[in-house]
Amino acid sequence: VKGKVNMSMSYGQPVVGTTVAVEGMFTRHGEDVLMADDAEEFAREVIRLYQDEELWNRLSKGGLDNVRHYFSFEAAKNVLAGLLQVPAE
Repeated sequence: VKGKVNMSMSYGQPVVGTTVAVEGMFTRHGEDVLMADDAEEFAREVIRLYQDEELWNRLSKGGLDNVRHYFSFEAAKNVLAGLLQVPAE
């Protein structure tokens, strides 16, 4: 888990990151994050995000949902319960 990306998403802060920065985090471009792998594309996505309130709000919500679904205490508890075959509360 990429700590800084995950932390930003957990606060509802929209994220623009490289594919390496978000790999393994179950993110979707345009829904949870924006992905860009070169400087020009990265700058373009940051500007796009800053100028598009609907996109900002969608990424904010998507990031929060992503963290809640995959990286919250509840998610960890459910995975652990499944591994131990114990019913989750």
